[in-house]
Amino acid sequence: MKKHRWWIFKMVQLPQIMRNIVLILTATSVCILLSIFYASNKPFSKVYHLFNSKKDVFKLAKQLNSERVFKAQQYINGLNKTKQPNYDNRPELAIVIVTVKRKAYDASSLGYVLQSIAATHKLFVNDLVFPKKTMMICNVDLDPQNYTEIVNLKPFIPVVERYGASSLPITINRSRINMYAKRRYNSKYDKETVDYMYCLESAHSLGASYVLLIEDDALPREDTLEVLKNKLLYLKSKNKERYSYIKLYYPQRWQGYAYESTRILEIISVGCVGAGLVVAIQFITCRTKSYFIQVMYFLCGAWLFVTAALIIARQNVFEFHRISKYLYSLRSSPGCCTQAMLYTRQFIPALIDFLSVKHKALHTDLAIYNFTNVTGIPAYQIEPNLFYHVGMYTSLSSSDKHKNAEEFIFDA
Repeated sequence: MKKHRWWIFKMVQLPQIMRNIVLILTATSVCILLSIFYASNKPFSKVYHLFNSKKDVFKLAKQLNSERVFKAQQYINGLNKTKQPNYDNRPELAIVIVTVKRKAYDASSLGYVLQSIAATHKLFVNDLVFPKKTMMICNVDLDPQNYTEIVNLKPFIPVVERYGASSLPITINRSRINMYAKRRYNSKYDKETVDYMYCLESAHSLGASYVLLIEDDALPREDTLEVLKNKLLYLKSKNKERYSYIKLYYPQRWQGYAYESTRILEIISVGCVGAGLVVAIQFITCRTKSYFIQVMYFLCGAWLFVTAALIIARQNVFEFHRISKYLYSLRSSPGCCTQAMLYTRQFIPALIDFLSVKHKALHTDLAIYNFTNVTGIPAYQIEPNLFYHVGMYTSLSSSDKHKNAEEFIFDA
């Protein structure tokens, strides 16, 4: 008799299970289609190149760059050229743009340095979280007077020249004067590192607590200094003030999901969030007490969110972190790259001494990374990026070869 009633119960439950399966399949199909639609115009997504050819992406990257150059030129033309940014003695923050005249293909129309200076100056004058700060351009071109873009900016932005005059009271260690005066190098990478050392030492001599060194093809986001201040306070609250630098930009092509422990944990977390959310919605709307159905929804929610995240790509999932400065994260810094770096005053002299010995053996970014490995001083990276990178053509090459255009699809 009991066995007979059990089968009757199962027959009554079967339609309910089927209805839930149909509902799950329908919802999954809709969500996957929405994910594909959302990701179709998002660089680095799994479906981006299904909807965008490489030729179209390259054309769009050049178009967006031209639009940014136009906006930057408008901003610079509107500046008061009789008033330079205030120079504060021993500022909390020194912002330095390192620049050299580009020899790359069609360099005259790239406008990288104009974009970088305009965006950085706008950030500088609108910032309220660093009341004592200064900004300068560090011109390391061998012939600074022929670098007309920077010469034209001298009336309203302080300029320091490695091979010329300086408009700020910088001091250089006597032991490195001859090194900085050298004009011929066997490798362009050697000069790049010595240029970097010079600009870092110049900023350090102003007495700044922090030095934000920006390469001339990097653009800060509007919330850069606000997020940065928040992370500095966080490290201070955790008694983690002993660090050499914080990296503010890392190439997006290397920021996707990968077989690394931290990123595997991220994707598991995404699955858990999706599973919990779907089960909660199901419980509120259907109020079923069936353990089997709840497990089914849990697994479906986890699979759905993980699949959607993989389609959209980690780089684009990170964009949701920009909702709040508290959602940005700190992680150990990788080796590449130096587009935007914040250095602490405490370790700048030791880093410069290290680079003065190692600059012929390694590229700048790897030499700086090696410094942290040798000394054991930690370094961090903020995710998602606080800077854009506009340098599709590098200043270290005179050819028309360019980097992957997908990295430069943004409207700053």
